[in-house]
Amino acid sequence: MVNSLSRLGLPYNTTAENRRLAIELAGLVVSWERQRQNEMKVAPEREGHGQIADVYSSSSVVTDSKRPSDASTFPDDLSKRVKVEPGLQSLCIMSPGGSSISNIETPGSTSHADEEYKPNAAMEEMIINFLIRVLGNISGSSYRVALVIEPKDKEASSMYNHALELLSQALEVWPNANVKFNYLEKLLGSIQPSQSRDPAAALAQGLDVMNKVLEKQPHLFIRNNINHISQVLEPCFNSKMLDAGKSLCSLLKMVFTAFSLDAPSTQQDVKILHQRIEDLIHKHLAAVTTPQISLEVSSANAVISFVLFIVKTLAEVQKNFIVPFVVPLVRVLQRLTRDMSSSTSSHVRQGQKMDVDSAVSSRSFMDSASVISNIKCVLKLISERVMLSPECKRSISQILQGLLSEKGTDPSVLLCILDAIKVWIEDDLRLVAPGTSSSILTPKEIIAYLQKLSQVDRQTFSPGALEEWDGKYLQLLYGICADSNKYPVSLRQEVFQKVERQFMLGLRARDPEMRQKFFSLYHDSIEKTLFMRLQYIIQQQDWEAVSESFWLKQGLDLLLAILVENEPITLAPNSARVPPLMVSASFPERPIAQPVVSEAPDNSEVVPMTFESLVAKHVQFLSEMGKLQVSDLVIPLRELAHTDANVAYHMWVLVFPIVWVTLHKEEQVQLAKPMIALLSKDYHKRQQASRPNVVQALIEGLHLSHPQPRMPSELIKYIGKTYNAWNISLPLLENHVMLFTNDTKCCESLAELYRLLNEEDMRCGLWKKRSITAETRAGLSLVQHGYWQHAQSLFYQAMIKATQGTYNNTVPKAEMCLWEEQWLYCANQLSQWDELVDFGKSVENYEILLDCLWKIHDWPCLKDIISKAQVEETPKLRLIQAFFALHDFNPNSVGEAENIVGRGVELALERWWQLPEMSVQSRMPLLQQFQQLVEVQESSRIILDIANGNKQHSGSPASGVHNSYMELKDILETWRLRTPNEWDNLSVWYDLLQWRNEIYNAVIDTFKDFASTNPQLHHLGYRDKAWNVNKLAHVARKQGLYDVCVSILEKMYGHSTMEVQEAFVKIREQAKAYLEMKGELTSGLSLINSTNLDYFSVKNKAEIFRLKGDFLVKMNDSENANLAYSSAITLFKHLPKGWISWGNYCDLVYKETREELWLEYAVSCFLQGIKCGVSNSRSHLARVLYLLSFDTPNEPVGRAFDKHMDQVPHWVWLSWIPQLLLSLQRAEAPHCKLVLLKVATVYPQALYYWLRTYLMERRDVANKSELGRSIAMAQQRMQQTVSGASSGPHGIADGAIRASSHVGGNLNSETQVNQASQSGVVPHDGANPQGHESEKPVTAENGTNTMHDQPLQNSSTISECGQSALRRNGALGWVASASSAFEAAKDIMEALRNKHANLANELEALLSEIGSRFVTLPEERLLAVVNALLHRCYKYPTATIAEVPQALKKELSGVCRACFSAEAVNKHVEFVREYKQEFERDLDPESMSTFPATLSELTERLKHWKNVLQSNVEDRFPAVLKLEDESKTLRDFHVVDVEIPGQYFTDQEVPPDHTIKLDRVGADIPIVRRHGSSFRRLTLIGSDGSQCHFIVQTSLTPNARSDERMLQIFRVRMVEDDLMYSTLLEVYEINCARHNREADLPITHFKEQLNQAISGQISPEAVVDLRLQAYNDITKTYVAENIFSQYMYKTLPSGNHLWAFKKQFAVQLALSCFVSYMLQIGGRSPNKTLFAKNTGKIFQTDFHPAYDANGMIEFSEPVPFRLTRNMQAFFSHFGVEGLIVSAMCAAAQSIVSPEQSQHIWYQLGMFFRDELLSWSWRRPLGIPSATLAAGGMNPLDLEQKVTMNVEHVISRVKGIAPQNFSEEEDNTTDPPQSVQRGVTDLVEAALAPRNLCMMDPTWHPWF
Repeated sequence: MVNSLSRLGLPYNTTAENRRLAIELAGLVVSWERQRQNEMKVAPEREGHGQIADVYSSSSVVTDSKRPSDASTFPDDLSKRVKVEPGLQSLCIMSPGGSSISNIETPGSTSHADEEYKPNAAMEEMIINFLIRVLGNISGSSYRVALVIEPKDKEASSMYNHALELLSQALEVWPNANVKFNYLEKLLGSIQPSQSRDPAAALAQGLDVMNKVLEKQPHLFIRNNINHISQVLEPCFNSKMLDAGKSLCSLLKMVFTAFSLDAPSTQQDVKILHQRIEDLIHKHLAAVTTPQISLEVSSANAVISFVLFIVKTLAEVQKNFIVPFVVPLVRVLQRLTRDMSSSTSSHVRQGQKMDVDSAVSSRSFMDSASVISNIKCVLKLISERVMLSPECKRSISQILQGLLSEKGTDPSVLLCILDAIKVWIEDDLRLVAPGTSSSILTPKEIIAYLQKLSQVDRQTFSPGALEEWDGKYLQLLYGICADSNKYPVSLRQEVFQKVERQFMLGLRARDPEMRQKFFSLYHDSIEKTLFMRLQYIIQQQDWEAVSESFWLKQGLDLLLAILVENEPITLAPNSARVPPLMVSASFPERPIAQPVVSEAPDNSEVVPMTFESLVAKHVQFLSEMGKLQVSDLVIPLRELAHTDANVAYHMWVLVFPIVWVTLHKEEQVQLAKPMIALLSKDYHKRQQASRPNVVQALIEGLHLSHPQPRMPSELIKYIGKTYNAWNISLPLLENHVMLFTNDTKCCESLAELYRLLNEEDMRCGLWKKRSITAETRAGLSLVQHGYWQHAQSLFYQAMIKATQGTYNNTVPKAEMCLWEEQWLYCANQLSQWDELVDFGKSVENYEILLDCLWKIHDWPCLKDIISKAQVEETPKLRLIQAFFALHDFNPNSVGEAENIVGRGVELALERWWQLPEMSVQSRMPLLQQFQQLVEVQESSRIILDIANGNKQHSGSPASGVHNSYMELKDILETWRLRTPNEWDNLSVWYDLLQWRNEIYNAVIDTFKDFASTNPQLHHLGYRDKAWNVNKLAHVARKQGLYDVCVSILEKMYGHSTMEVQEAFVKIREQAKAYLEMKGELTSGLSLINSTNLDYFSVKNKAEIFRLKGDFLVKMNDSENANLAYSSAITLFKHLPKGWISWGNYCDLVYKETREELWLEYAVSCFLQGIKCGVSNSRSHLARVLYLLSFDTPNEPVGRAFDKHMDQVPHWVWLSWIPQLLLSLQRAEAPHCKLVLLKVATVYPQALYYWLRTYLMERRDVANKSELGRSIAMAQQRMQQTVSGASSGPHGIADGAIRASSHVGGNLNSETQVNQASQSGVVPHDGANPQGHESEKPVTAENGTNTMHDQPLQNSSTISECGQSALRRNGALGWVASASSAFEAAKDIMEALRNKHANLANELEALLSEIGSRFVTLPEERLLAVVNALLHRCYKYPTATIAEVPQALKKELSGVCRACFSAEAVNKHVEFVREYKQEFERDLDPESMSTFPATLSELTERLKHWKNVLQSNVEDRFPAVLKLEDESKTLRDFHVVDVEIPGQYFTDQEVPPDHTIKLDRVGADIPIVRRHGSSFRRLTLIGSDGSQCHFIVQTSLTPNARSDERMLQIFRVRMVEDDLMYSTLLEVYEINCARHNREADLPITHFKEQLNQAISGQISPEAVVDLRLQAYNDITKTYVAENIFSQYMYKTLPSGNHLWAFKKQFAVQLALSCFVSYMLQIGGRSPNKTLFAKNTGKIFQTDFHPAYDANGMIEFSEPVPFRLTRNMQAFFSHFGVEGLIVSAMCAAAQSIVSPEQSQHIWYQLGMFFRDELLSWSWRRPLGIPSATLAAGGMNPLDLEQKVTMNVEHVISRVKGIAPQNFSEEEDNTTDPPQSVQRGVTDLVEAALAPRNLCMMDPTWHPWF
């Protein structure tokens, strides 16, 4: 076998199979030999060769694992040729997987293995040399393979690897075999390039072989072949192949390991070899670094890599090997650094040029990668030695400084540098050569390096690299700062000061442990007092290095670190504390739970929990929680603050004010200046875009601190606008303005911030409070309400006065600037562009010129300004530049315009980001600018579209034009749809529409010749321009700028032709403007008369006739007006406005003539108008219903009503259902019943709830037994007296006929109606009412006379009888009408049930279940009663030391009887048992011995009971009930038709199939507890997933209907009880609980102070003083003015939310105050004002007027509405002036406006009609005589009272409304008065302490 190997495998032309076979054979022999040796080793008597170990698994013996084994075929082949010996048999049996099957032992073979089978030395040599030669043969192909991998040569490469492997094994098996190297010499000799062999391949192969041999025979081989090794060196260096390099390195490594240079025995040739290597390295390094030989980067890199590889390897063997190369390596490093920086900069350039050739870029990438790895390698090699020679030290310092400063240095290189520096610093003691005393780095250098390392830009680091860097660097830094054994103190301190404190990397470490270590350094270095810590944060530490991060978390850490951490945590008094379940003593340790546990079955794993064990567990939990200490809370919080800047922000804002308040006054003063300096630092700018940022936190902390350090107002302003701290700077400046009243700068800064946020109302409020002159106040109030012309003239006069010296220079400059600015603003709103341009030119104000010149088409002048003006870069400037670029419609300038617009958008977005998050107001101007920018872009597209279209059609304008210009048409269509809001200022409209006009002009110009070929395109521009001009004029007219409207219509269009429709609009707008202008009625009429109507459509003609009628009415030409209206309706009878105008005219004539015909006409007209769909049908319907309610006896209104009722759409009635229902009890009942029957069929759910309540309220009246008997008697009497006189329904004059002379007649008519309606016939034409007069009961007459003539006396029997009879009859009249109404309502309900049976059943089931299940508990009811009694005590005008008043005693007796009645005793046994005895003992006047002696004692007892009951209710009953426990019916309720209530109260049609259905009732039912009352809150979940929350009120309060009427007049759809609602009293009570103070303390204090006043010892004036004194005491000691502000600050998440809330809340409060004043509604104690914390909406409970004995609104409070000090503090003085005053004025202004005043009159009329009806019915039957007369009201009486009330209300509103000065020519008062003075006076009265102190104490005037 051995002999055949060379013949089989070596010939050059042998096949691959043969060669493989030869190799496998050689392998087989080697494996046999190994097996033999192993067996010998096993034999006990034989000593094995210890050095031979079986390293290789048998699988590798047979074949390369890459190839499936074919060894399984061997045994057959071999057994034919070779004698298989028993001992070897097993070796040949191989599994196909290539692993040996375990040895099959042959008996005796192991112990006596025969020496016969050991190959001789020649064989060993032959096999080894064969393998070497085979390798040589294969390598020719295999290395080519390695270079150019072709699939067919994979075979060769696997054979090569296999042969190499076998060589290694053979040398292992025969370690002493003689390796002949003549083959190797040949191999190396063939290194000279030839065609067939690649020299590099041969070289590498030679090295492979040498390595294999060396591994096994180091000494032997080296001794024999040292020259061969030298021979290889040069070619290896030249080839620069890293593979060869690796082999060479391992070769040399083995050489030098075997023969150490230092050893004396080392041979000469080894030393020569060593020298040779050094020379070569020097040579190659020189080649790279000498400037003369300029190698390109990639080849130089290859050389360097190779050399470094060698050096590195040899340095590992011999430490000193590196010494001679240090200097050249430093040079290499310089070169590499240069290469790297050039490659990074070229990368940057390539990044900018995207089209780089990919091959080039990938090569350069490879180069830079190898440069980087070389740099790292050099650094590692020389780092230990380089610092020892001074010149190298200098060079390396420069290189490293460069690398560290360079932006693009690779992170791995930086890490390498860090390692090197770390070694130099840490180990310098070890490296210093003996005898020298200096260390490697001086302290100065150490600091320089550490600083450089601190500044490394780590943004490009991968997370792993970053972690590694932080770990190493911080460890180093910490070591230097903290290790006292190693480093001198001076160095440690200096490093801490100059490196750590400057860059704070340690404090910013990501790793908490490392951060903690550094923190302890700071902690130890600063004194542990709050002042020192704060001073350190504010003054001593420079934070610039960390200015990009939220560095206050580090400062916070320093403050919190000195907390006493082992204190237990304590909570505020009102925090949620868990009451203990057990007494704190240790509980008995009886083994109660044991028996239970033992009874448990063995296999159960869960031990059942007994009550005792549960309690024990809970007690354990509570006691553990009780042991919590400060550190348990603070340490995790500090950690959280490091990860989340928001947490750090909130904590700083909480902690800073606490720290500040603990400092001494001197310390605060000492820190004030540094604080200002810190806030002024420029480096904060880097955080400008961050939210939150440090400056926000600092300034908010200061804002909350007391006393506040005073800061320069300009700084606050700057911070506010720069760092998005608007809503912190504003309150700060507001405080400053209030504190430092003389500081004008402060005021100006605040005004500027308001201006930037577009908060004009606030700004006006501020100026009105701060201004010197009356002109400013009056002018600003005019501006706020849109009276631009008057405001402008006022400011102009002020400026003239100032120039003439009228003011003696007392007016500050800022105020004069304000006049000028406001004058310009008014001019802008009035579109006075020419005046503005003149002004701009005269004072060279370029901003004004830029804004106005383009509007008057002065493009040349604009060009001049744009080129020379130096104005601030704003989106507006960009807009005007874009306008200019496009103004000549040149397609070439489109690109320029696009660029300008792009920059404008960028600027606008930048501003957008700088504004506060939730502020809509401040973004309005930007949104308007965005729209303009978009339209400029669209304009450029239009210009391009026109240019392209013209190119296409230049040949023939007619062909194909229809299809082109599509983009143009689309954009023009979009423009019509995209207009500003009607309420946006006219200037906004003007800016937008004026530019559109420019484009329309271009379109007109383009298509002027298309009139015949394409008329549609020809008219396009004309049509749109006309529409544009008319729209602008319409908006000007709507905003009351009639002159502007007319001038726009006259001047702006500028063409002779106009589309018919637009021509009509123009005439209409012009006429309507003339109609409103003074002295222009004739011009308007002549305009209409001169209009040629032939062109217009019928509808337009009709509208023009209507307008003519309006002019004639104003000119008092009644006849012609009627004709004009008549013509209008004759022309077009579906003209809603025509009908309404004619109706108004008829109503006017009726009021003058009182002819009923006109009244009928009027109502017919109104109903026709509603039928035709007039816009505000609801308001017109109010008028119709009012007229119907007070119809004259002939029923003209009723006739008209019945005639047109069917045509009125059903939905119109929905908002008047309560009024219609109430009318069922009055004369108009038949008409209303018909309407309700209709509504019941179409909108059953809109009616059902009202109707059901109505029936339930009336049921009691109709069914009361006593009254029932009276009715029966009355009916008998009537049947006797009235023989079938048919009286009409008009006889039901009123629901409460008590003292009317029509009593008998009325009863009669009631019966008739009742019977008639029951029989289904309702008479419509009533008989004459005179018939009633004849049958007057005498008693009633007498009674009436008696009452009128004389007071009631007991002696007067007549009067007594008379009165009782009268009273009875009055009652009967009321009862009769109630029962008839009840019957009518029942009929309507029947109709509803018949039509919608299923729905009615569902609704009934739902409501009755809610009504029965969700009632309050007796404890809750008792609590409500006690609360009410307590309030009664506070209200009683009795001295607290006096006896309890009789009336109160009576009430108490009633309460005791009611609460513990027989029914209660049966129903609520537990309740009665618990409370009855004690309650009666304490509070029942009948238990004389225990009843309190004085009022104060009673008050205390009631308080005690309130507390007991309140805690019982809260502790015993859950806060949330579960629906499944309370009502299974509702839980399983399957709803089909029921809708969510409240969807029908909009002013538009509601399609019934579009409503939201009820899906289910929410599972949780929270109990809402407010001020002693408890309610259940139900959640109704809609089919769309929406949720509505309702409070269940099971009992009807007397005022429930009044509340509903108020809501109706406010158009509130439905009252939901939102989860976010709180009352004002709750806010106060929470504050009291927080400070552990009793909420009623101020009330008792106030009462006690007034005791002497009540006893009547002092004069009324003195009483006022006494009250004022008590009020002032309370405001000083008990109730602060910032309670509400603090509550809202804590409730809302941020200052931005607070600002948004404040704005909404102000408007809501203003409207609430306005309505309180308008309707004189009092009693606004804080528990009756609910507000939503999330929206600022306000809801007032119990909010309705009270009436005196004459049915007039009664109001006796000294304040007009509730606006107290806490509200004023919340809004600030100018907030009240700016927001509340202006909102109230605006409300008044809208009510008295001509369009609204009519509607408001009738709405109020209906309101008071219902109110007074209810008022008259509510009066008790046993009323004294004086009031009886008022109680029984006949229709005329009622109408008169209603009218008086309405007039009274409207006159009050007119008194405070800003007057429209176009009607008041004599507005020349000097000084001028503010138009808001009415409201301002009211606000002052509301806030005046002298008025507030006169309020009842339960009103909490001090809150």
